[in-house]
Amino acid sequence: MKRSRKTGPAGGITPELQQILDAAASMTAKGQEPRRHHLVPKFYLERWAERNLIRVTDLNNGRRSFSVPPSKALVETDYYRVPSESVQGGSPVLWETWLSAIEGDAAAVFARIDEVGLEGLTEAQWGHLLNFLGVQISRSRSYRFQGRWMSGPAQYQLWELDRPGAIEATLRRAGEKPHPERIKEIESYFVKVNADPWSVPIPAEHEMDMALRAARSLAQTLSTRQFVMYRTAMPLLTCDEPVVLFHEHMGNHQARSGGFFGAPIIVFPFGPRDVLAMFRQDLPVIRPNDVELTWSETLELNRAIAGNAHRHLVERPDGKLGANLFVPDSKDPAQIVNVASRAGQDQELVWMPAQRRWTGHSDAPVRAVASWWPAAVPPAPRPPSQGADWQRERDAYYA
Repeated sequence: MKRSRKTGPAGGITPELQQILDAAASMTAKGQEPRRHHLVPKFYLERWAERNLIRVTDLNNGRRSFSVPPSKALVETDYYRVPSESVQGGSPVLWETWLSAIEGDAAAVFARIDEVGLEGLTEAQWGHLLNFLGVQISRSRSYRFQGRWMSGPAQYQLWELDRPGAIEATLRRAGEKPHPERIKEIESYFVKVNADPWSVPIPAEHEMDMALRAARSLAQTLSTRQFVMYRTAMPLLTCDEPVVLFHEHMGNHQARSGGFFGAPIIVFPFGPRDVLAMFRQDLPVIRPNDVELTWSETLELNRAIAGNAHRHLVERPDGKLGANLFVPDSKDPAQIVNVASRAGQDQELVWMPAQRRWTGHSDAPVRAVASWWPAAVPPAPRPPSQGADWQRERDAYYA
């Protein structure tokens, strides 16, 4: 199935970007800046709504389950706000305005797919769909948490700063004198961020720039995949992290899966009875479009989706799966693993495999949706090197 490679602007002020800048500036001038920002788009949540209600299960709050209108679900005040004058145009709601434009294009694509299926999309509509999927990854709570964890607990573990004299040695390697005040400052920083990685200070405008760059790279990565839509035998869950990596054993964090570049299958719940599966190019698509998954396959699919949630599960208002389905506790976004160097290499290697809720659980889904998997899955390919920016984003997502 052909897909558009035009997944984002090449750079500069395009007419589309200028329109977003103008819209954000206009809202600021009128004092009409939106404050309540959806972590997942409202139009997407509305696909699970009946009588304008969906059911949300909070995995971090005693598995509290409640019905709520989509307009009030998965909302956080000023989540995408940036400081005034920090980004082109000066409006603090530029990020939110840009996301609204992405969501508007995507809502039209979803309606088109509902009407005619994937085969009826134009090249431009494929581009909108790919951009939307990339944005869902980089706008998320998990993405932000990963960035802070990497700048806090991960650095502490990687540098082994718990060892006596480690901070002094690190400062000397950096060419800085290990003054007691500086050592105390670093110790205090890591005490704070190890206890609460969210306290790592990352400027909002920097976070916005990283998210937009990552979204473009991820959209390009997804454009290489084979897209297939399936129906389900029972209602589907979705969650606050709806783009889900599928591995053969979702509890095995040691598998060198290749992340979004190399995962055998990537899944996106498209609606309460439809799921979009994105197969790696070297995997055979064993079942064609519009096949209905069995009851057991759909249950495994729901287990895998639930294990990708950062905090919230979403289903139809009469659903009970979110409150009753076992979902493991959340984990650090990655694990630091020392890898033995090859013969003749002196440099120590460190690998940081990603972790999700199912990581390390022996009862995690294995080959979820069994009919999707070939007898043997080829090893994940290595992503190409495409410059420094790509390298940074690849390290964050594809390790």
